[in-house]
Amino acid sequence: MKERIVVIGAGVIGLTTALTLSRRGYLVSLVAKELPGDEARFYTSPYAGAFFYHLDSLASKGWLAQLQDIASYYEFLRVAQEPGSGVAERVAEVYVPRMSMTETGYDGPWFKDVVRNYEVIDPKEYPAGAAGDDIVFAFRYTGFTINPVQYLHYLLYRCAQSGVNYVRRTVGSMEEAKTLFLDGDDFVEADLVVNCAGIHGFDLNSADKENRLPVKGQTLLVENVARKLIIVEAMDAAHASESLYVVPRAGYGTLLTGTYLYHDDSPDVDAGLTERIRKRALRYAPELVDPGFMKNPEQLVEVRQFVGIRPGRQGGVNVSRDGWRIHNYGSAHSGYQNSYGLANRVVRLVQERALKSRL
Repeated sequence: MKERIVVIGAGVIGLTTALTLSRRGYLVSLVAKELPGDEARFYTSPYAGAFFYHLDSLASKGWLAQLQDIASYYEFLRVAQEPGSGVAERVAEVYVPRMSMTETGYDGPWFKDVVRNYEVIDPKEYPAGAAGDDIVFAFRYTGFTINPVQYLHYLLYRCAQSGVNYVRRTVGSMEEAKTLFLDGDDFVEADLVVNCAGIHGFDLNSADKENRLPVKGQTLLVENVARKLIIVEAMDAAHASESLYVVPRAGYGTLLTGTYLYHDDSPDVDAGLTERIRKRALRYAPELVDPGFMKNPEQLVEVRQFVGIRPGRQGGVNVSRDGWRIHNYGSAHSGYQNSYGLANRVVRLVQERALKSRL
């Protein structure tokens, strides 16, 4: 009989892990305090930028992290073909100012031979608004953007289709979660528990609490439509933790963002940051206020501002097993990008445990 597994957390990591385990034939129950559609400061998946790229892309990544990203990249391109998934293929353009260049002789990101349609952008093609930012390298490729709210509902639907039971419940320990495998109308004991509780994952693994690293992000959702995904690495020495991401959503508006405030878990919106984001976005994506493109209004029309606390971890994501306890948390700003690769690692840990138990 396949193992009974409880997955804690219904963010993108928890839902993807539950779905992947179920598709591999395991019996899965999902237990979560928040579910898709809920809003909470530490339930950050609905507020994410959600696209293929992150800060580590300008330097060489370890092979394991690369495999995680590659697995997710091609899976998301496949999911983009499914109506209603909230995932859409987009042209992505990345602009690298001199102040962000970390190596000499740089000739592109590690993933240039992995993604589709990669090419270096000729400086003659740089946006007029880029003048003064000292851009030294730029490239484009076929990427994707995700409407997180729509995609999280899609994942929950796919989980239910695949046989995953889910229940809203706040759990205080891995031991408690182990008793919450839903079998019909009753709870029974699980064989394994997977901790995908995001920033709360540290509360379920006290030995790792010292590595907790909250990373505050602030985003601005506007009705206006951008032509493509635009990424500009740190471009302002006075605000070194800020970049620019212009993220056209599948089906609705554009998300403007680009902040990584480490060790900050405050809920406050920074009005000055919002204004900097607006000005930077219009320099690189002037079509946002061009009525000739998608009938955009002549000014940015704000839908909402968000503040979310990403579940960062000193030393990177924790994917590990201790007996029947498996951990999968700490992905910080790259949860969507890593989600399928991390879920595959959890599957391998489950398989390794089963193999060792037979030896």
